[in-house]
Amino acid sequence: MRAQASWLALTPEPWKNGGGVTRTVSVDAVQQPPRWRVSVADIDRAGPYSRYAGYDRVSVVLTGGGVALRAGDESVCLAPGVATAFTGDAAFDCRLTDGPVRVLNLFVLRGAARASVTCIGAPQDPKLALEGSQHTRQPDSPPAPQLATQPVLHAGNLTSDGATTQTLRIAIAIQAGRLNVAPGADDTLLAAGDYAIGLCEDDAAPTRYIATNPPRPGALAAVLLDVMVTAPAFP
Repeated sequence: MRAQASWLALTPEPWKNGGGVTRTVSVDAVQQPPRWRVSVADIDRAGPYSRYAGYDRVSVVLTGGGVALRAGDESVCLAPGVATAFTGDAAFDCRLTDGPVRVLNLFVLRGAARASVTCIGAPQDPKLALEGSQHTRQPDSPPAPQLATQPVLHAGNLTSDGATTQTLRIAIAIQAGRLNVAPGADDTLLAAGDYAIGLCEDDAAPTRYIATNPPRPGALAAVLLDVMVTAPAFP
């Protein structure tokens, strides 16, 4: 991976309305307007939700209850641990359904970026959460937590006109674990609150996240994001 750090250590940027703060994990430094942006927001109260005209958005509630968004007749429910796609064009108001939340946000510029988001966590069935994942452990090691992968959520679109594309892969660790981006590649160790960013050499290569300790049933362990843009993705 190209970079690894803690998103918990990133400088928080206060919202203008005082309703929360945002930490920017990754943003396009090649083109303006940015083709993508990934951030983590702490939302403390109800209020206006930032409008991003021309962008498609994906949000995942990492901690806390849900978020209800409404703009006129349009409504969106952000449930804990579930990737949800919606347009950035609408001027939503947000209501917290059960107190403060921490939300992972992905923004992709329509026509300039295509993204996929995968949430990885423990199954709701506690028995499955404690079973060993036989293909990820050594014979004498303790069972690795069995994680469930939600269906991949896609957002945005890319008009490349035959130009070379690159895929940026971003892993957000909610719980400590090991990230493997391709067969035969070394694992990247991530602490809770870490993130790792790099270019994906093989879009078809499976990415695995193996939690250090068994997550509680239904809890998130990590969120994986792939963002495809025309090259270069980095300066």
